[in-house]
Amino acid sequence: MANPTLAHVLAHALTAAAHGFRVIPLTRAKLPAVRSPHHHDPAPLPCRGECGRLGHGVHDASADPEAIRALFAAAPWATGYGIACGRAPYHLIGLDLDLKGGSPGKPRETGRAGATDGRARTRKPGASGKDGTDSTGGTDSTGGTDTTDGPAADGLAALARLAREHAFAIPPTVTVLTPSGGRHLWLCGPPGLAVPNSAGRLAPGIDIRGLGGYLVGPGSYGSHGSYRLAPGSPAWAPAPAPAALLRLLTPPRPAPHRSCRPGPPSPGPHPAALEGLVRFVRASREGQRNDRLFWAACRAYETGAGPELAPALIEAALDTGLAPREARATVASAARSAARHLQPPDAWA
Repeated sequence: MANPTLAHVLAHALTAAAHGFRVIPLTRAKLPAVRSPHHHDPAPLPCRGECGRLGHGVHDASADPEAIRALFAAAPWATGYGIACGRAPYHLIGLDLDLKGGSPGKPRETGRAGATDGRARTRKPGASGKDGTDSTGGTDSTGGTDTTDGPAADGLAALARLAREHAFAIPPTVTVLTPSGGRHLWLCGPPGLAVPNSAGRLAPGIDIRGLGGYLVGPGSYGSHGSYRLAPGSPAWAPAPAPAALLRLLTPPRPAPHRSCRPGPPSPGPHPAALEGLVRFVRASREGQRNDRLFWAACRAYETGAGPELAPALIEAALDTGLAPREARATVASAARSAARHLQPPDAWA
């Protein structure tokens, strides 16, 4: 049976691309619609499209009309499209403001963090439990939405409270209404700042979509309804994120202990700094564990100490209660992310 929404969604996706946004087709469940070419592999290795085939989640995202048509042709069942975050020219940051427990009888709907290696899944990408982590064993950790039951959360009220406490104002910007009554706010980030994905780290009801994640685009259809621009919202012009908010979105660097031992400076990272990364992971609370592990592992790999420090970081994460498979997958994801960001900007912008 033909998909009656395909032409409608493709038109919206092409409009987004015409404004510089990179898009991928999504299923009704808001998953990447193109099936991974590696789903039959007995032990699939992480692949972000190097094989030359489609089906690698957010890594397929493109603003080229012909590439987008090819993606939708490969997924004629698509009912929506995702907009990749963290990519030039906008370096988009998504604030996913949920209403959890605020609308009895209505399911919680959110824009999801994107799958990043394109493997087949039976659940949403980037999420396996409270920490919003991916436990598929090799995907980029993108901080998927926390869907566990819990107390009521009002993301809009939580954001207003954060704005008062940290003295910033959210400017008028692109606002997309979700089927459950939540909303997605689009903001521009500065080049060179990789905002991590997170679920509830800022406050209950606020999920963040950054590099490696995506937002469901307006004009998409999900299992529980449509995504549409809020009345009066600018269509394709996200406002710059306030500096105070950016500071909240970026995990703090652990303060390395100073050493008074004499001797010439080491060409590599100081051992105390590496120990600080391990302590940073070990101090993680529930809901932070995957984000802090990913951040610390990225810093370790960026300094060249990743292979040396990875076992200690994984052990520290296990001490906090993170599952072994999730911990290993997150560290592997950090290694790939660090390698990518150590390339010249024109190699991946």
